[in-house]
Amino acid sequence: MKQKILIIEDEIIIANNLKLQLESKEFTAEIATTPEQAIELSNQLEFDLVLTDINLEHETDGIQLINQLQLKPSVPVVFLTAYSDSQTIDRAETTQPFAFLIKPFHKEQLFLTVNMALLHTKKKFVHKTSQNQKIVKLTKRELEIIKLISQSKTSEEIASSLHISPQTVATHRKNIYRKTRTKTVLELISLAVEHRWI
Repeated sequence: MKQKILIIEDEIIIANNLKLQLESKEFTAEIATTPEQAIELSNQLEFDLVLTDINLEHETDGIQLINQLQLKPSVPVVFLTAYSDSQTIDRAETTQPFAFLIKPFHKEQLFLTVNMALLHTKKKFVHKTSQNQKIVKLTKRELEIIKLISQSKTSEEIASSLHISPQTVATHRKNIYRKTRTKTVLELISLAVEHRWI
């Protein structure tokens, strides 16, 4: 099942761009351009993550809105903001967000932050370290591919970035999963974070 993301952004062009980028990576996304829409969507649907601008052009800003949504503890929040002053950050931190993305940001930053946020809430379920686990030895190329996988790159995009064929990427991915004894991208990223490969 695709993971569902709530985008709260009053600038519709930016909101639509975020939605297109996320859905290109097999997420589903809903847009709210007002606090009222966000509350209505939150009551109607269950979301895996909330991506919200802090500076909404309304009486209620993104920080206040997150408090009003009364999200489950398992739903991470990522704030988007063009301002990184300490007062704004201090206010936002009271909601215990997973991360901040300072505008403008690259799509790679978006994908990595979203993946890490979702992973953070599920890590204790998806990957458990065994005391008897053997040391995983990966090649430089395999580490490069893991880093790109963590950025939600497709095999074709990885091939283009590393100037190798998609078939070669597929072989590397197969070897990576075999060596790490992981079965999903989420498990692989969890292990990569744990071992500081990314």
